[in-house]
Amino acid sequence: MRIYPNCSQREIMNLIEAINGNKYWYVYPRCKDAIYVVALSRAKIPLAKGFQAKATYVRKIKVDEKASRFCKRGRVLIAIKEGSKFKAVSVVTWPAFLKLMHKNPERIYQLLTNDNLPPFIGLKQLLYLKDLISS
Repeated sequence: MRIYPNCSQREIMNLIEAINGNKYWYVYPRCKDAIYVVALSRAKIPLAKGFQAKATYVRKIKVDEKASRFCKRGRVLIAIKEGSKFKAVSVVTWPAFLKLMHKNPERIYQLLTNDNLPPFIGLKQLLYLKDLISS
């Protein structure tokens, strides 16, 4: 509740269950190379062109330099496969993620693969992306 005071009790419980259940979601169900995972730590360990963080499902994940400053526990990472591992290119708050899941997944996947997603997506940024991610 401290992290997301505007979320309902049910939404917070869903986040806790996602963390405890080691959950992940596909960005676009037809393509298995892009996923959403929940960050379990900040991205602090330096890597080439990014930082390492802990996340559900993949355990350790490389976070892009631009997105790494927004990576915190309880935020959702949008990751794309890079070789045999995943690389997070964008960070989404939990409330924005809940709204993003109801948008057009194919369009989100296109923006992700074309490198057009911003490094951070909150509720305010989601309003600006509404035209790009129209349902």
